[in-house]
Amino acid sequence: MTSRKNLFAALAAFALLASPALAGNGHGGGHGNDGGNGNGGGNSSSSHGKSASAGGHASTKAGTKAAKQASAKQQVASLSKEENKEKNLHAKLGRLNSLQRNVNAYMNSKSKNFAAVQAFVMASANAQLAQATLDKANAAVVDAQAKLDALNAQLDALSAPTPEQIADLEAQIADQQAAVTAAEEAAAEAQTAADEAAVGTDDASLDAALAEMANKPVDAEVTDWAKGVLGDKIDQVADKLEAAQAAAPTDPAAPTDPDALVEPTETGATE
Repeated sequence: MTSRKNLFAALAAFALLASPALAGNGHGGGHGNDGGNGNGGGNSSSSHGKSASAGGHASTKAGTKAAKQASAKQQVASLSKEENKEKNLHAKLGRLNSLQRNVNAYMNSKSKNFAAVQAFVMASANAQLAQATLDKANAAVVDAQAKLDALNAQLDALSAPTPEQIADLEAQIADQQAAVTAAEEAAAEAQTAADEAAVGTDDASLDAALAEMANKPVDAEVTDWAKGVLGDKIDQVADKLEAAQAAAPTDPAAPTDPDALVEPTETGATE
């Protein structure tokens, strides 16, 4: 019995001594498992990274689409606003809508309602031509004076001129001086003509003409619109008048009076 007791005691003591080693092996296994879990965690992190990247692309596409939709809505809203503004303007214009008639109507219309605006446009076209003539006349003065200055400089530069050279240059200078005087007189006449042609073409004259034609109040918006339309019509009438003036010297049958420039007028215009 004693021997068995001693044997059991020895086994128990051995077990107690061996338990730390077993505990260490247990920890080692734990670490190995942790490493395995670590690898799993790495795969999980990579998977999450890919998922986040895919989510970022999807978010960018959604943002771009939303931005395009917002831009399209803004453009539609802007166009609608402009259309409404244009409709409101044309509603305010009333009879002045017919200012958009063609240039022949401006030159040949017999409408009493249109007469004041027609007169303003014709006067403005003639004033435009008169100003162009004045510009050419002033340019002619500058050119003539430059030639005179060159001749005087040439005379001054002669070091030992002969009497014949001096006489020749002095004669040229006298002729050029006469040309300068004639150019200045022509420019003065052109200035007078331009001043006279400009009468009745100012803003006050336009306001009066629009008020006479309109059947609704004329405010600043209507006036600005009319100026844009009439500016183009004035240029067109001026072109026709200039063509008639250019044809007059070579073609006796060509009309010189703007009222004689009878051409088909636009039909359907509201007078």
